[in-house]
Amino acid sequence: MEEIFMRHSKKTMDKSSDNLYRQIVDDIKDAIREGRLQAGDVLPSERELAQYYDISRVPVREALKILEFLGAVEQVRGKGVFVKKIKMRHVLDHIDFMIEDPMLALLDLFEAREAIEIQAVHLAAERRTADDIEAMEAAVTEMKINIDMGKEVNVASVKFHNAVIESAHNLVLTKINGYLSDLLRLSRHYSLKNPGRHEVALNYHQQILQAIVKQDARSAVDLMREHLAVARKVIQTQLKS
Repeated sequence: MEEIFMRHSKKTMDKSSDNLYRQIVDDIKDAIREGRLQAGDVLPSERELAQYYDISRVPVREALKILEFLGAVEQVRGKGVFVKKIKMRHVLDHIDFMIEDPMLALLDLFEAREAIEIQAVHLAAERRTADDIEAMEAAVTEMKINIDMGKEVNVASVKFHNAVIESAHNLVLTKINGYLSDLLRLSRHYSLKNPGRHEVALNYHQQILQAIVKQDARSAVDLMREHLAVARKVIQTQLKS
């Protein structure tokens, strides 16, 4: 499959563009659509893709991360990157949405998050249970440990925000959050890309948790709104760079 993919004539890369990774994602998306890559197939290695497109590994690595966050591929340690065995139409719809204008998509996502998470944190402060508090505390602890060990914090951050939404005990909010999970993972990839942001995010999570524990809905809402606004500015800066 690698040979088939590599032999096929690729799109001409606009190397003057700052968004080479988007062109790679678009090309791999077309390979999936045209059947050159199918569920279960392994992609060429990062080095081979860089040679294939005649570019550095940096945009290739970024493209593979985006494809993984959007659910199109899965990295298996020691074996490579595989096209996921899922409904590809669903994945491609997500990719089209992101590649059309990723900045607009991610910035619009924050407007949606404000509608969802600010309401969720308000309800969480009123409805949280002992189990809910335990789940949020576990996510905060995991995030702190990962920071201390110099590890990625994206997963722990996702767990915290999911726990807040679960604490609202509103089925619709939970379902909407699940639907946006792919975009949310990509969003956190950018907002937490800089390790210097990790402590800032952790501090917000700790304060939000304290407000929820105290059932101080007003403070919880204010902190969540500020947390999302700060992350949105980081996303905006990252996508312009």
